[in-house]
Amino acid sequence: MKKLQIGVIGGGVAGLTAAFRLAKHDHQITIYDPSPATGASYAAAGMLAPASEVNFSEVPLLRLMEHSNELWPAFVREIEAVSGISVGLRLDGTLILGYEPNDGRDLEHMAEFQRELGIEVTRLTRSQVKALEPDLGGPFPFAALIRSDNQLDNRQLTNSIQVALDHLRVSVVRQSVKSVNLAGGTYRIVLDDGSEIRPDIVLLAAGSQVGSIAGLPKSVAGAIRPVKGQIIRVQAPSTTLLNRVVRSKTYGKTLYMVPRSNGEIVIGATQEEVGFNNTAKVRPIAEMLTNATLLLPGLGEADFKEHTVRFRPGSFDNSPIIGQYRNSNLYLCLGHFRHGILLSAAISKYVASAIETGKQPLEIKEFGADRLESS
Repeated sequence: MKKLQIGVIGGGVAGLTAAFRLAKHDHQITIYDPSPATGASYAAAGMLAPASEVNFSEVPLLRLMEHSNELWPAFVREIEAVSGISVGLRLDGTLILGYEPNDGRDLEHMAEFQRELGIEVTRLTRSQVKALEPDLGGPFPFAALIRSDNQLDNRQLTNSIQVALDHLRVSVVRQSVKSVNLAGGTYRIVLDDGSEIRPDIVLLAAGSQVGSIAGLPKSVAGAIRPVKGQIIRVQAPSTTLLNRVVRSKTYGKTLYMVPRSNGEIVIGATQEEVGFNNTAKVRPIAEMLTNATLLLPGLGEADFKEHTVRFRPGSFDNSPIIGQYRNSNLYLCLGHFRHGILLSAAISKYVASAIETGKQPLEIKEFGADRLESS
């Protein structure tokens, strides 16, 4: 196999995981990002939840999410073997709770849809819920366990990968990419300082910032929109206040709570189509905290640690865009949207395969860059 010089634009989870796969195959990798792992990957909750995340309009994406979820345990072992740092993978399953009768009916309808798709959704009685999570409150007219939906610590993940990449001698250039220019039939990278890089392959994994890079084809630059999300982190008074991911619907509002082993609980998240407006709004923060304490009263004694606003990269059809662009040396790894952590195990594997073979793997065939021509 020819060893390639590959320039990866973007140091979020999409770029980092792809760089790891390619570096393991002895390619020469350079990542270009002024501040790696500080965007949406930093704010994420780290849920590996294909079943919980599926909705009626994204069924084709479900199979890729499920496949990626299956790949994560082995991928974690591979990363940790190089870095020596845990990524905090936890296989405790996910509780789904409806707080009042209307919430319960909505979730029962969703559970029926999930079962039709072959997803195992196990209904629980209130006593079974309390046995799993003694500190939860609420009547819970609907409660279920999805054993296949789990979590890892996204910040431990990106830290572990960055250490692994250092061991694999991957270079990181902490500059923004000013433009990606087509010259002589190949794409080149131009940095903020004006320097030009001519790698064999340009892998575009710039998340929501794609539109800020000059020179890209219009269909690529316009394919990704920022979707604002607000997320909260609190420090619980006990490391056992919550033992697994809880996703709920409370008076019509969706919520998730993701516990970490150190007692931190991640609470989220909002979804707003407001461009790059990063203003923190009181109402969604108040709603998240109010509903979280309804479900888990002990959170009232938690210490407030952090409120974060970041922008998810949403594509024109909310599905990822992966693979070679028009038979050129430009490859795309874009549009992970709400599923950035979850999808990265599979997408990194198959975009690496596409780069090495020049062929789009069947597993990601329907998510190829050719969709841009008809968008």
